[in-house]
Amino acid sequence: MSNRFIPSPQDVAGYRAFRALSMELNHKMVKTIPNRAFNEIGAALGVLRDGVLLLDNMDLGTVLMDCCLYDWFENGVNLVRRYATAHPARPGTDEERLLSAYLQAKYRILVTGTPVAGCGIHCRDILNEEDLFLMDIGLSGAVDDGVAAIATRTIQLGEFHITTGAGLPISSRDSMLEALDGIETEQLSASDGPGGVSFLIARSCIRAGGAKRLRYQDVAAPAARPHRRRIFPIIAKRRRK
Repeated sequence: MSNRFIPSPQDVAGYRAFRALSMELNHKMVKTIPNRAFNEIGAALGVLRDGVLLLDNMDLGTVLMDCCLYDWFENGVNLVRRYATAHPARPGTDEERLLSAYLQAKYRILVTGTPVAGCGIHCRDILNEEDLFLMDIGLSGAVDDGVAAIATRTIQLGEFHITTGAGLPISSRDSMLEALDGIETEQLSASDGPGGVSFLIARSCIRAGGAKRLRYQDVAAPAARPHRRRIFPIIAKRRRK
């Protein structure tokens, strides 16, 4: 891989701060997701059955919420952009930088390369034909030989990228090709915007059991666990309706 960025201690410290801030910001944005978005995105991902969201674990719930925020469009605008417009960050702050990065997020299929212990991993994005360094302390020691690639959305912060939510492993070349072929052959109705690509890839991974295979705790942000616990009951509540 051509990208040989090696993170410094300052890069890791900056990542920790942005990861903690992203958890706080995501918690605020998730509150803006309407019931209709959960239902339509759940149907697009194949996890809605008879009006009930069937979520086996928190990682799958995080994937669902991530797609709701970025891939559910109303009048051509997704929920991230709607939030950024309604709640503009103060100029020059880390929140403004983070929101700006959110607005340029990309869904990717990352073929994992060389890990950097305690920092992250070099990757090749075959969907966008880019090399990048994914900063993720937990993932740097969790990728095994059974994972061919990871489907996830990322944002760029300087010379490295971070994920916006849980990653879904693609365990075989056939699964990867199936996801890519689906982009050309299938139409999805849940979105007015370009989110159909991520739906197809995520759904292919979920069907292959990807949501059950990837288990890692991102130790970079101490605030991550409490926020995940507060966010996930929103999904549980909708399951009971």
